[in-house]
Amino acid sequence: MPTETNSVNEKKPVTASSLTSNELNDWCPGCLLPDNIIIGNPSAKTIQMFKAGDKVLGSDGYFHKINEVMTHVHRGKIYRLRVARFGETTLTNEHPVLIVKKENALNGDLKTEWLNTEDLRVGDYVAYPIMKATLPINSVQLVYKKRKEDLLSKKLPENLLFTDEFIRFVGYFIAKGSTHGQFKKSSTGKKQAIVLTFGRHEISLVEDAAAIARKSFGLKPVVKNRAYKHTIDLEINSPYLAEFFSRWCGDSAMDKRVPHELMLLPPLKQRQLIKGLWRGDGFVNTESLQAGYKTISLVLKEQLKILLLRQNIIPSVYEYASHGIRKNSYDFHLKGKDYNSLVEILGVKSKKSKSKNNSLSLKADDYVYLKIRSLNAFDYEGPVYNFRVEDVNSYVSNAATLHNCGNDGIVLAVKNAIANGALDPHKTVIVSGIGCSSKLPHLVNVNGVHTLHGRAIPFAEGIKLANPELTVMVDSGDGDTYGIGAGHFVSAGRRNVNIKLFVHNNGVYALTKGQASPTLPEGRKVKGIPEPNINGALNPLALAILAGYTFVARTQSYNVKEQTDLMIKAIKHNGLALIDIQQGCPTYNPEFTDTAWFRQHLHQLPQNYDGLVHNPEDLAEVEQKKLQALKMILDETSTELNTGLFFQWENNDTFEDRLTKLGIKPPLSQQIADANKKSTVNLTEVFKDLSA
Repeated sequence: MPTETNSVNEKKPVTASSLTSNELNDWCPGCLLPDNIIIGNPSAKTIQMFKAGDKVLGSDGYFHKINEVMTHVHRGKIYRLRVARFGETTLTNEHPVLIVKKENALNGDLKTEWLNTEDLRVGDYVAYPIMKATLPINSVQLVYKKRKEDLLSKKLPENLLFTDEFIRFVGYFIAKGSTHGQFKKSSTGKKQAIVLTFGRHEISLVEDAAAIARKSFGLKPVVKNRAYKHTIDLEINSPYLAEFFSRWCGDSAMDKRVPHELMLLPPLKQRQLIKGLWRGDGFVNTESLQAGYKTISLVLKEQLKILLLRQNIIPSVYEYASHGIRKNSYDFHLKGKDYNSLVEILGVKSKKSKSKNNSLSLKADDYVYLKIRSLNAFDYEGPVYNFRVEDVNSYVSNAATLHNCGNDGIVLAVKNAIANGALDPHKTVIVSGIGCSSKLPHLVNVNGVHTLHGRAIPFAEGIKLANPELTVMVDSGDGDTYGIGAGHFVSAGRRNVNIKLFVHNNGVYALTKGQASPTLPEGRKVKGIPEPNINGALNPLALAILAGYTFVARTQSYNVKEQTDLMIKAIKHNGLALIDIQQGCPTYNPEFTDTAWFRQHLHQLPQNYDGLVHNPEDLAEVEQKKLQALKMILDETSTELNTGLFFQWENNDTFEDRLTKLGIKPPLSQQIADANKKSTVNLTEVFKDLSA
C-alpha cells in the first residue's frame, strides 16, 4: 500500500479516506447542513456524527453501509424543505429528493421520481420509506458477572425471551423507568435497581409490570406508594438487571431509546412495545377522539415514528424548542383513521373517529407521501455533509428520502483503486473536461486538471508524454468523451498512449438539464427532451476496439467493488484503457439508471468468457479476441448489457515506446538548467529565425 508523509515526516498508509480532498468547492453534489437528523442503525443522529461503516436507512426500507462521509465548506443558497407531519430538512439546491408530483398524486398515480431540491414545488409529495428490515430474533443474552461481595442478588436467566409481556415491559421501562435516584447505590457506585414510576391512578399498569418482572426475571418487585408525590414506584432490585437496562434502553429521559433488536421485530410483535410506550407516556382522549405521545429523546422520536408507520399509522410530529430548563420536546398527534388504528393496538374501548384524512399525507405499500408545505432559500457559509451509501445510494432524513448522484460510487472506486493499486498520490493525475463527472479531480487528493469541453484526452496524453513516471487517468462524461470529444477518442486509439479513460455514461447531458447524449438509445424518453430520442446510439465499446484501444471494459456506478477491480487492472495495463461506467443519474434519467434497473438489465459476462490475449505476439489470437468482443457487444440490446472485461492486449507498441525507438526523450528527462539553475537551452537560432 502506498504511503504519504505528514508534517513530522511520519509515513502513513494511503486510504480512500485520506484521498478525500479538502478543497473548498463552491459546487456541491447534494449536501446537508450538519444538524440534519439521519435515520441510522441502530439509532438516529445528526449527519455530522456518522462515520464510514455505519448503516443508514435507504430508499428501499432496508439498512445499508456508508462507504464514505463527505464534507466541505459550502458558500451559497441552502433550501429549507418543510413537509407535512414530519418537519424539515435543510439541503443544497442540487440534492435529489424522492417525490411524487402533486398533479400525479391527486390523480392517484404514486410513481416516485428524483428531483433536485430547487425543482420541487409546494404541493408535491415527498416519499418516505416504511422500514422493512426484520430479523428472526427471539431473545437477548443477559451477560453479567456476579460480584464477589454480592451475596444477596438472585440468579437471573441467561436469556431474556421476547415474549409479548417482556416486550411490553421494555415499553414501560422506556416510558417510566430509571436506574438511579430513589434507591441506594453500592460503594462502587454501581446501579442497584430498576424503578418504574407510575401515577397513583395507574395501579393496573403497576400490577402488569410487577407480574411481568416475576415471570421474565424471576424477581419479586417492591411496590412503594409515594403519597406525597402522588406516585407509585415499582422497584426491582438487581444491580445486573439495572445495568443491562441502562445500557440497552438508555437511562435519562433524553437518552431513552428502543433497543435495536426490538426495532427489527416483525410489526405484529412490535404492537406490544407500542402498547407499553403509550400506556407510559401517551394519552388517548375518547371524547375528542385524539391521541398523543410526548418525549424529549430525539432518538425515541424517530424510532416511534418508524414503529407507527409499520402499523399503517402516520403521526403528526411537532418539535418544541427548549426554553429555560425545559429541553427540546417532541409531540405526536393522531386523529382520524390513525387514531382508530392506535386504539385497536392499545385495546382501548372507543367509538370510531369518522374524521376524514386531509390531503397532507398519502400511503402506499412501501412509502408514505408527505405534502411539501414550504420551500425557502437562505444564504449559508459553513460545513455541509453527504454520504456515499452502498447498493442504493440513498438515505433517509427525519423528513425526506435523499439520493447520492451516481458519481459518488465512481469517486469512491477511483480512491479505492489508487489506494489498493499502490499508487503514489504525488505521481497520480486525474484529468477531466466539462460535465457532472468533471468535478472529480476536485474531490480526490491527487494532482488534477479540469480542462476544456471534449479536450481531456489530449491534455492527458500531453501530461503522460511529458512525464511517463505519472499515472494519468481521465474522468469524463459520455457527452464530453463520445460527443464533442469523439475525434480525440478515436485518434487516441491510433496512438495507444498509456492513459486510462473512466467514462461516466448516463445517456444524458446532466449538467445542462438532461438533453440526450450520444449513447442514449433511439426511442428512449428522458426528462430533458420533449419526445423520445430519434437518433441512434453510439456504441463506445465497439468503437474503442476498432479504433485500437488495448483494454476495453464496462461496469456500473453502484457496484464499487467491480469498478475498483477493473480500474486497478486498467491502471496496471500497459496501454490505452477504457472503462465505460453505466452511471446512475437520479435527476434526469432515473428510470434507466437506478439500482433496480441495473440489477435487472446489467449482467456479468459469462464465466467462460475470456477477453485476455494470452500471447501478445500472436496476431491471430489478437484478431480472434477482438472479434469475440465485438460479437458479444453487438449481440447486446439497449436493455440487456454485459459488464466486465471485454478485451485486453498487453501490447508493448505504445506511443511512448515508439518515441523511445526514435530516440526522442520525454521533456522530463531533458536538461534545461545546470546545477545553478541557469538555463542550458540555446535559443540563438530560434531568435535568428524570428528576426528574419
